[in-house]
Amino acid sequence: MGDLRVRRWINPLGGVYLLVFTVTEAIGAVGATTWIRSEVAGFSALLLGCVSLAVAVVVTSPGMPPHVLRLVLAWLVSALLMLGVAEGLWSSVLHHRGERVVATVISVRDDTGRVHRLHYTLADQDNQRIPGELGRWPGNSTGASDKPEGVVGQQVTVVRDPQGLVDPRLPEELVESATGWLFWPGIFVVTAVLSILAAGRRHDDGTTRNSGRRRPAKRSAKTGPRPQRKRRRGRTGRHSSGPPRLESSPRQARRQS
Repeated sequence: MGDLRVRRWINPLGGVYLLVFTVTEAIGAVGATTWIRSEVAGFSALLLGCVSLAVAVVVTSPGMPPHVLRLVLAWLVSALLMLGVAEGLWSSVLHHRGERVVATVISVRDDTGRVHRLHYTLADQDNQRIPGELGRWPGNSTGASDKPEGVVGQQVTVVRDPQGLVDPRLPEELVESATGWLFWPGIFVVTAVLSILAAGRRHDDGTTRNSGRRRPAKRSAKTGPRPQRKRRRGRTGRHSSGPPRLESSPRQARRQS
């Protein structure tokens, strides 16, 4: 009985929202590979997130989603989850098949915009170029210009992927990402709950309930004239309603006196 009530309450549209966000997060994991350069990954993730929100609105039929604010909240939380999926991808790859090597900087690319950022192209001990770029230097986690930075010819210890799927990373980056995955299942659950709430409650007939308030039923129009109660004029000359009062006979009046 309880399972049947839950099925009647949950709108399948919430599952569609969650599916759209999950597929978007899976596609966003490409941003953590060497297929997309790091400076383009942020813009690509933003564009992909906007597309996912647009798709979530389009699949709603008819009209706008029942709860737009909840859908936007679910979308924002899914964006955080996209970052977690991207980080979890390179972390898992390097933990399972990564190799620690001493690499040499062969070129430095300055990607300084609003934030000072350098990217290092590395070569291994056989002078073979390592796919991808190193975006962080030891002792400088924020990329600040007043902290240590690498130069061409300088050596650095990194963990690389032999197949070149993900960028090389510093060993300390792998240590920092080792416990980060513990938060992502909880964020996925929050996304799922918000997606279900954004779909709204479903009626027994399959329609969506947009609000928890019930509108009062309209009164049916009466076709006939409204009956009027008879009025009589009392002793004071005012009209009064109600049943007519019985007047006492002269004999009863004498008895009462």
